[in-house]
Amino acid sequence: MSLAAIGLLVVYQYASGLSDLSERTRSMEMLLAERLAQHDAHLSGLGAVVRMSPDEPSTSIQGLAENIITRYPRITDITTITIGDEITRAVSYGRPQGPEITDLQPKLDLTGLEKIGDTSARPAATPHSYEIFKLVAPKRLLRLRIDTDALLDMGDDGVEYSSMLSLNGTVLFETSRGTGALLTASNALDTSNYSQPLHLTVSRGFRLNELSPPHLALLLLAALAAITWLIMRYRHASRERQSQERRALLFEQEAKLAQAGRVNAMGEMASGIAHELAQPIAAMLSQSQAAKRALAIDRPDILETAIDANIRDARRAGDILARMRAYVSGAPARIEDVPLAEAVTDALRLVEADIAQRGITLVVTQSDEVGTGCIDVISFQQVLHNLVRNAADAMAGRQDPTITVDVRRLRDEVLVIVADNGPGIDPSSLGRIFDPFFTTKTDGMGLGLPLCARLLEKMNGSIEVCNDGGARFTIHLPTGALR
Repeated sequence: MSLAAIGLLVVYQYASGLSDLSERTRSMEMLLAERLAQHDAHLSGLGAVVRMSPDEPSTSIQGLAENIITRYPRITDITTITIGDEITRAVSYGRPQGPEITDLQPKLDLTGLEKIGDTSARPAATPHSYEIFKLVAPKRLLRLRIDTDALLDMGDDGVEYSSMLSLNGTVLFETSRGTGALLTASNALDTSNYSQPLHLTVSRGFRLNELSPPHLALLLLAALAAITWLIMRYRHASRERQSQERRALLFEQEAKLAQAGRVNAMGEMASGIAHELAQPIAAMLSQSQAAKRALAIDRPDILETAIDANIRDARRAGDILARMRAYVSGAPARIEDVPLAEAVTDALRLVEADIAQRGITLVVTQSDEVGTGCIDVISFQQVLHNLVRNAADAMAGRQDPTITVDVRRLRDEVLVIVADNGPGIDPSSLGRIFDPFFTTKTDGMGLGLPLCARLLEKMNGSIEVCNDGGARFTIHLPTGALR
């Protein structure tokens, strides 16, 4: 009986320790995932600023880097790297004394950074750290160095935990505690962050006096049932309290991360505004030139048409700016009940002349059952306009180019399908086509499709892409958006 009681105590202590180990592993996994996501957000924000700062050293990059390093001490270095034909120059930002310029030798290994927007994580030359590289422009890199000691700082709770963090088989961080333990248990996990594929192992050692404390063994022999009940109740209450505290902390961290994401998105918005306004401004320029020619040949009818078109495009530019401000501030989309066929027709009218000039056939089919829809008209038309222009660009130089726009109602949703008979999209790029700053165009910015996806999300819609004899984009609108 005595041996059975002590055995039960050992089993209970060991099971409790395994539960604590699993809980600590989950906490470290949540902490690591949150911090890796912050690194990706910083890369996006800094990448946008670097794109807008061709001359270096840059005060804009320095100011943002100082703020990031101050708020996130684990980020120890922020550097831009420009690869020249003979010299590779690095500019380190965020230091109190200002940017520091150095020449790198030998040349960097750019494996995994073939396209703009690609990222690669590699062990750093300094111990207990690794570096993240992002290709922000041709032959221009952004590098963040991360201190792994600060990355996994969980404090000391007095329990003999050990942890090891590795990247591509190289150990970045390792703590070894629990020497002389009778038993050892460990959990291992791989992060789901594709740009920073870290491997984490968390272990715990159990000493003999921890598994079977003498005084607890004697007490257990005297009143095993009462002590077991009290321990179970205490541990349940303690875990419930800790779970509530962790949930509250997680909600607070998510709010801070969302705010940081909006701040980092300001850099993206600066490029996005230029990208969005380019189309109405180009149209206004073309229409103004037509108006000038009409005035010279005394054609008031053409002049009036051009002026009306300029007024329409000026209002459209104003609507785009208003939508950009609403997006940055997090304001809800301006939803209106409009005939969906008219919204599609108005959007295509903006590109008809350009499509015809390129010799492209535009085929539009619309089902009579589509009816009206509750949409943000400007956002919806901008999405459709971007998709058609992208399709036209993709078919440059091809024979019998054709773009089809099909609007239909299918069961509980409305589909707007934009397809072309061009070369399609590289299958390796399909999974990243909606990522900010990822582009397959030589002169693209990688902002049009990500913005299309976000605008549709604000209308409770979505967008997907596939290859079907060419590129095929499908916009999904829920039936709740229709009357």
